[in-house]
Amino acid sequence: MSNTEDYVLVFEAPKIEPPEFRLYYDEETGKVLFYTCEKLEGKYIVIDSITYACARQDVKVIDGRLSKANPSAVVTKLMPDHDQGVDCLIEDISIVADKNTTIETQKWKLNVYELG
Repeated sequence: MSNTEDYVLVFEAPKIEPPEFRLYYDEETGKVLFYTCEKLEGKYIVIDSITYACARQDVKVIDGRLSKANPSAVVTKLMPDHDQGVDCLIEDISIVADKNTTIETQKWKLNVYELG
């Protein structure tokens, strides 16, 4: 008496998600901090695999885009801002205000523009 039953094994492969290549950068200056596929805290843009593999440090992020502009084609300008920036005294922008100051202050933010 032979037991010859057929069995069907159903195997469902795990879903493989492609990596998301990220470039983390300094929000104020646009300078590259590091490249990674990890999901970390901080400002980043999603880049392609070739840009990730090159891992260039001489690029900047301007307005959420990667810029390979010549440094002489990038202009930075300190401008007043209502929400973001550094609190400075109204009378003298070169004096950074203390958090607990009672003197009137103005926020200033460094804006970066790419020419051309």
